[in-house]
Amino acid sequence: PAYGAPGCKRMKVVFIRHGESEWNAVFNEGSKLTLPFRFLSALWSEAFMFLEQDSIFFDSPLSQVGVDQSWQLMRALAAYPQKALDVSMSSKPVQDLDVSDLVSIIRGDSGKSIVASSILRRAISTGFISLAPRFLRLSGKDRMQIMTSLQEISRNVDTLALAPAFEAPKIPIAEAKDAYMGDIMTHFYRNRFDPRLNKGNKSLRRRAISRQDDFVKWIFQQRDVDMVIVLGHSFWFREFFKSYLPKSSNHIAKKEKLVNCGCVAFDFYQDARSVTQIPVSSIKVIHGGFGKAKKKAKLA
Repeated sequence: PAYGAPGCKRMKVVFIRHGESEWNAVFNEGSKLTLPFRFLSALWSEAFMFLEQDSIFFDSPLSQVGVDQSWQLMRALAAYPQKALDVSMSSKPVQDLDVSDLVSIIRGDSGKSIVASSILRRAISTGFISLAPRFLRLSGKDRMQIMTSLQEISRNVDTLALAPAFEAPKIPIAEAKDAYMGDIMTHFYRNRFDPRLNKGNKSLRRRAISRQDDFVKWIFQQRDVDMVIVLGHSFWFREFFKSYLPKSSNHIAKKEKLVNCGCVAFDFYQDARSVTQIPVSSIKVIHGGFGKAKKKAKLA
């Protein structure tokens, strides 16, 4: 599309990938020699969680590493100086803003933004932890929109949601019992959802591009919003970049995953013919980035 042409719409979009999940901790981390032991340990825990309608494998929640990564993202966002951008600044495209300006909108200090998430708990909890100051400070009207269209692209059982259609998920047991944020997370899970776009688990008959089309349609239906903040998943994000970056682009976002709790912003345009595209030059890394992240020491 011709950016800025009559009839061309624009939205600032932020992608935040979830922290490490329990599924990742069992199958993707550590030595292959110890995988059978990690798997057996997870099965033992799963047996006890079944009666409480919780799971390590289905709708896999954050691991302790994932919780720590979410805290690290919250601290990284909080470290930027507070800014009160006027409307003329907050409405500018990502390309014309610096990272501190974008963070001020993400935190809810300036502009008008909305938070959307996959219906999977690891994405939801990453959002509630990393954006906790925003949800605590802003009124109860600032609710997380949970969407089937953002559910991860995979047939693994960890991508199957536990929450029924049009209902909010239950908080993972470990997070409800957390000594530091258990009460706050329980409050968020009970009161800060808008589940109207939770249409239940994705259908195996629908291709991922169809769900992405639904999400794009929703983006450009938003009114009086400067930015859409999306909590989601690595494959979904990568496929989105493949679909909407120019075909000639060789940007790393098309080839590598966004790291756990990675955060990137970009401009998203749609012209009068509904042609949509991400300008390569608009992509800005706010935290983390693309590729395999190095292990960090666990927070105390």
